[in-house]
Amino acid sequence: MSTMTQLHERYGTAPGLRDALRSLVRAAGGDEDFWQLGDSEVIDALGDLGRLRQLLDVTEVGLVREGLSRGLPEESAWTVHDWVTRAEGQRAPDPTTRHVGSVVRVATVGTDRAGRYSGVAGEALGEVREAFEAGDLPLGKADQLTKFRGQVAPVAQEEALEGTLRALLEGARDDVVRSGPEGAVTERVRGLTPKQLGVAIAQAGRLLEPEKDQEDEDRRAKSARSLTKGPGPAGMTSYKLVLDEEGAAVLDAALAALSGPVKGSEGEPDPRPARQRRADALLELVRRGVSSPGAEPKCEKAQVIVTMDLEDLREQTNAAGVTATGQVLAPSAVRRMACDAGIIPAVLGPEGEVLDLGRSVRFFTPGQRRALWMRDQGCTYPGCTMPPQWCDAHHIAWWSRGGGTDIDNAALLCERHHTRVHTRDLTATVTGTGVTWHA
Repeated sequence: MSTMTQLHERYGTAPGLRDALRSLVRAAGGDEDFWQLGDSEVIDALGDLGRLRQLLDVTEVGLVREGLSRGLPEESAWTVHDWVTRAEGQRAPDPTTRHVGSVVRVATVGTDRAGRYSGVAGEALGEVREAFEAGDLPLGKADQLTKFRGQVAPVAQEEALEGTLRALLEGARDDVVRSGPEGAVTERVRGLTPKQLGVAIAQAGRLLEPEKDQEDEDRRAKSARSLTKGPGPAGMTSYKLVLDEEGAAVLDAALAALSGPVKGSEGEPDPRPARQRRADALLELVRRGVSSPGAEPKCEKAQVIVTMDLEDLREQTNAAGVTATGQVLAPSAVRRMACDAGIIPAVLGPEGEVLDLGRSVRFFTPGQRRALWMRDQGCTYPGCTMPPQWCDAHHIAWWSRGGGTDIDNAALLCERHHTRVHTRDLTATVTGTGVTWHA
């Protein structure tokens, strides 16, 4: 039975689809009659529109799939995206490029057009399409899962990818729970939001990628960091900052500590919008940094909260860490950050909620940091001139490998060389006057 036939039987959208849509258009001639509706009728109508939107998405994907199977884009000498755009734009504004991309990706699932790795995890991807057609998964989340499979298929083991994709689908899809006499009352239990699914997908992708690939990816991302300056409106200046996941996590944490609303002297609310508060916070960070460039730090570093299984950190597994703002960090990045951080043991529930929180274990105390500043005078990597205020305190024998937290096992390293030391697993000899690194 074809996909479109299944859709017709399930939803009754054809052969009367066109007539039904025309009736809907006639009924929606304007909002001048909406005032006559009761409150419950407005809510019910919106619910019906939500259901109709899902049905239209399913029908749209089915029609595009049918057109592709007939070779209609090639007959028209158009690309698939252009063919869909022109066909849907005959009597209405063109759909957005993003929407067309989602439709085409979901429509090509299981076909030769899905690319070289179309058969990898094909059964699990078919279940994604079935959930979408059943109304348990919106088009956007079906597309997220489809893109994820395409991105990791070249490097992941098929069995692991199948299991991961099914787990993500289970978390993303909605469930309908029936209760009451004869199950007459239904309640929709929603799955992960698109943002939550995005975080889960990023973390799953890290798990499926070899760690060396993750480290290479992180290096490429760091090399793409940029800060550019240009003219802004009304004589102002515009800055554009591009950061990798780790850099964004650090900046987010620093800005969050200083960008909250501040009440006035009489208790009046802060008139500044969030974007202005963030800009003011960034300037304040710069002012504090340049006001005493050679002095010892007066406070701890910005608190970047990263969640990771403690055993994964200690055993150096391939598991990734997730920050409080949703960035997914490679295991090597988490281990490097753990050199100069505090560990707070926490017991998490099945939904990730904190059930029990322990006390922070601060690795290097302020006194130890002052001693390192005086001894090392800056980054200890050969040839580096980075001053101490821009350096991390590194465990030469890694903490995750049982290294102790004392001056004889510590060295100052700038972020660039801290990354290199972890990547190359370098060792060093510490004396009372300095640190010597060994290849």
